[in-house]
Amino acid sequence: MISLLPLLEGSRLPKGIGERLLLTVLRGVGQLYGVIQAIRAYGYSVGLFSRYTAACPVISVGNLTAGGTGKTPMVLWLAETFQKKGRRVAVVSRGYRQQTQAQVTVVADPNGLLLKAPEAADEAVLIAQKRPGVTVITGPQRKKTIARAIQQFGCDLIIMDDGFQHLQVNRQLNLLLLDCQAPFGNGHLLPGGMLREFPSALERCDGVILTRADNHKARQKAQEQIQKRSPDKPICHALHQPSHWLEIPPSPDEKPKVLPLDGLNHKPVLAFCGIAKPETFQQTLQSLSLNVAVFQPFPDHHPFDEKSLELLIERAERDQIKALVCTEKDAVKIPSLPYRLPIYALSLELTFPALSPWLQEQIDHL
Repeated sequence: MISLLPLLEGSRLPKGIGERLLLTVLRGVGQLYGVIQAIRAYGYSVGLFSRYTAACPVISVGNLTAGGTGKTPMVLWLAETFQKKGRRVAVVSRGYRQQTQAQVTVVADPNGLLLKAPEAADEAVLIAQKRPGVTVITGPQRKKTIARAIQQFGCDLIIMDDGFQHLQVNRQLNLLLLDCQAPFGNGHLLPGGMLREFPSALERCDGVILTRADNHKARQKAQEQIQKRSPDKPICHALHQPSHWLEIPPSPDEKPKVLPLDGLNHKPVLAFCGIAKPETFQQTLQSLSLNVAVFQPFPDHHPFDEKSLELLIERAERDQIKALVCTEKDAVKIPSLPYRLPIYALSLELTFPALSPWLQEQIDHL
């Protein structure tokens, strides 16, 4: 699947008649999938299907492409913003690839983390770790997770992670995240591309958060693409800024040590990750002028265990590499053990260079 990703993303052309034929078939299937999604969305818009209305405001954070637009950092930003305003915040999500099969899984309550990865989903655990006091609940039916957050924990604001396609729940603010580098992927739908819906679904959102918007030319081009489809849609620009390094502790009872961003610049490292767009992590490491001797990507949500970490450490030792680095999302799946080499996770924060008056107004209203 990894070898097909550049083809599906449009970053490389098909090689040979076999790949061209495969891409044609997959794109045909994608068109059918898009039509089904559009009919479904129309059914909800005209009231053919019922929607659940929660007893408190719901904010949805979602995207049009499969993974890698920065939903988790946006959810973290919103959770912190509303926590500071005194709201009892809950984050609800599907719990992708978590081991527990429960209909409703409470990953964290206001008193702290209750479950760890892989029993709980990695994004859910990361959110709970970075935002203490936030209730984090996962499950396939958002209605049940939202109801549990309100009834059991008294939450008065819900953030629905990855909720743009989850049309069964009414929301007071519908935010759509688009990656500045490729806001609509290569224009084709899954499984022949990276889009979850036709770009026309943009009309459903209240506003667009254009992420990784640090490149002026890319930002301007993406904004033109959005405005061509929806001229009056509010657009906010957000950046993903590295904050610091966290060292994986040798024991679950110990807290991770914090290092400044330049704390690893003096040694070669082996970088690894299991995220949707590994190239974004690689680019971030390059921007830090880090000496990345080896870069090893894995499939999204890859389950790192002691055995896989040992293989990475052995490879690093063969090349006389002194440390390993990964993303925070990967770090929540790494067991705290006394490894022979230190493992560091890069902490990222979403920031707004200038907070849009539109977004500030929405937050104040809620």
